Amino acid sequence: MILLKDAWAIMRLFFIISHKFYRSDYHNILCYNTSTTRRFMMIKKIMMLSALFFLSIGLLSCEEEIATVTVPNINGMTQTQIENIFAELPLNITFETVVNNTIPEGRFVSYHDLIVAGDTLEPNTSLIIYLATHENRLPDLRGLSQLEILTEISKIDVVLEFQFFETNDTEEGYYVAYGNNNYAGQLVASGANILIYIAKPIPEINRSLIISKYLEGSLNNRAIELFNVSEEDIDLSLFEIAIYSDGSEAAMTIIELSGYLGAHQTYVIAYSGADESIKNVADDLHSRLIFNGNDTIVLRQNDETMIDVLGNIGWGLFYLDNRTLIRKTNIQEPTVTFNIEEWDTYAINYVEPFGSHPVTYPVTFTFNTEYLSIPFSEPYGMIEVEFVSNNDGDTAQFTPGFLYDNRVRFIGIDTPETGSGIVATNAKNFVGTKLSQANIIYLMHDPISGNVDTYGRYLALIWADGVLLNYEIVLNGYSQNNYQDSTQALIFNGIPLARWMTNAESYAKSLGLGVWG
Repeated sequence: MILLKDAWAIMRLFFIISHKFYRSDYHNILCYNTSTTRRFMMIKKIMMLSALFFLSIGLLSCEEEIATVTVPNINGMTQTQIENIFAELPLNITFETVVNNTIPEGRFVSYHDLIVAGDTLEPNTSLIIYLATHENRLPDLRGLSQLEILTEISKIDVVLEFQFFETNDTEEGYYVAYGNNNYAGQLVASGANILIYIAKPIPEINRSLIISKYLEGSLNNRAIELFNVSEEDIDLSLFEIAIYSDGSEAAMTIIELSGYLGAHQTYVIAYSGADESIKNVADDLHSRLIFNGNDTIVLRQNDETMIDVLGNIGWGLFYLDNRTLIRKTNIQEPTVTFNIEEWDTYAINYVEPFGSHPVTYPVTFTFNTEYLSIPFSEPYGMIEVEFVSNNDGDTAQFTPGFLYDNRVRFIGIDTPETGSGIVATNAKNFVGTKLSQANIIYLMHDPISGNVDTYGRYLALIWADGVLLNYEIVLNGYSQNNYQDSTQALIFNGIPLARWMTNAESYAKSLGLGVWG
């Protein structure tokens, strides 16, 4: 193909030849006749016409030589649209995908090697074009505000839920963490429920006030005691009691407080319909102080910030009924997470400790002397006996009247059978030693189990020198606790016997004693 520059070269060559021919024969032309001159001029015209002919061919058939190609702007285009653009350009293009949820799927993202629209390339250069593809991958949200998170999450297909997380380590309103064990970079299913925690400042809480006592008694007997653990007076009008009734997630009753509470002083609130014994120790009576064992009592600030909690919000079970709870002596701070291990359990209607705090939980007990005047044949009755022998850890013979077939079975315990192992042997020896060394022994008629079992054997609580042997056997791990009494018929030092026995088993378990080892 003849290029433009080639045509110009041909024309220039013809002019040089013509010029030389003219100069060499100029003198001869002048000397020849007219016919000769005409022939010369004809030859010159033919040469000029030939030059013009080749120039015309060059002009008609020439192409402009392409030195570089400008990279086009293809933002927002699909692959088909891009292919149409590059069909007219001498470049070799290939397509690859790259994850980019900010651009519609299948649309242009970028060129390779930082090439941008407007750059120039040599013809036939290879050019990679990246198109967007989408993934449902959780983004890294660190440092983003709640509004920025909404923008970022909108790029993937999930259902978003926000919850506030109290912390002073992150700026308010900013991302804290994914919930439900999700994490940044995780691939999730389309439409997945995603929980995100947003920072909320930990409110300033007056932690000087705690719930120290709780009484859920018979009939209308209800009372709550608050205790000032600080060295300063407290303005009670800054606080309120909220009652979450019957497993409710929201407070159903609000009781506003008033007055001032001195350092290390108590404040007792009682139901206005309670017994006089309870109202007599109350600092305030309230007609709305109603709860029945499946409710949660919350001490709050006036801004509804929880300070101390007794019970589990949302629980509808009756797990705090018919009892008195007193905060253990080592608990000197409120908590919004209820833990029954922070409380000592006492008998129903046990009002004596109210108005004074802390209260030391008893570790020993003995019988009430008025039971000595009741015959053994009647509930609560007691009889003095002397120890004869025991064949195992839960049965013994006494005189007068409790020998052989009339031997006594210990209530509430069941030690391993004789010959079954070391625990059985130790239980037998423990009981034999305790009874043989006792100065005075009483058998007591249990008001719940009675004093005779279904086999005609005598049943009894065994008191050796004022200590309940049944309790001691469980305390040392020689038997599990089998004593039950929901009526709280026997109460010692303000604690039902059933609770004493439960505490004894818990102690033995904690140390791995006897049957728990």
